Amino acid sequence: MPLPKPLSDLKKDVEEFISASEPQNALQYLQDLLPDGSGKRTQAILIQGKLSNAGQKHRTGQIRFEDHQIELSQVSAAILELANGLSESDFESKNNAAGRAPVAAVPKFVVIYDPADEMHCKMLNRHLNVLKIMKKIRVYNVNETLGADLVAQAKTEMADADYLLVLITVNLFNSTDWFEVVYEALGEGRRMIPLRIEKADFEGTGLEKLKSLPSMGKAVSDFTNADSAYADIVGESKEIASKMTIFHSLPLISSAFSTFADFFLNPPIFKHPLTQ
Repeated sequence: MPLPKPLSDLKKDVEEFISASEPQNALQYLQDLLPDGSGKRTQAILIQGKLSNAGQKHRTGQIRFEDHQIELSQVSAAILELANGLSESDFESKNNAAGRAPVAAVPKFVVIYDPADEMHCKMLNRHLNVLKIMKKIRVYNVNETLGADLVAQAKTEMADADYLLVLITVNLFNSTDWFEVVYEALGEGRRMIPLRIEKADFEGTGLEKLKSLPSMGKAVSDFTNADSAYADIVGESKEIASKMTIFHSLPLISSAFSTFADFFLNPPIFKHPLTQ
């Protein structure tokens, strides 16, 4: 969409909102200008989620006034960083990277979660184990590597992942590192499935716009039997893996068909040795 004013003036407007302690208005201003589905607009939505989360924690007494002010300062800094990094191309409608082609024959899932939710991750992996043994999927858990920079290693593993499974709990939204990883991945348009482990308010983070599991908008904690909840998750994951496997094979099928068609449309000429 054409910009209503020069980009430098738009950035100044954002700076003025921040100077006036109006981060919400700055975020709304950016969201109104950036096209739907763009990575930068998704980042603005996620920053808004951080702002809303900080306000909620302050209102419910989870954090002190001083800590709330620190979080507001972090949000303001993130808004300014986002605005300063904008270019005119960010305001052009374009296809999102979410449709990127997978890169391996066996679909890869990366599980993103806070270390405090290790128990939930283990339960999920127990239920996914059959699919892993049958080589229907590959799974990498972001906290499984010891003695390494977990975030850097996770980003390396995410580079060729088909889907990111995000364990939704209050711990995730209080984890600077792992929520930031999710934040960046959403901004890049990565395929992502929120797994509702516990009831948690994530309205405004951008995650609420994605299809989540278990089905029917339930959380695992809503089920009387956790195994039933994870069975629901695995059933959906199996369908996704099946579709991804077919998608992975399309280039091979296309190549084979092309060779097959070329043989009949342009048949090779064979000569008998005696006629040569």
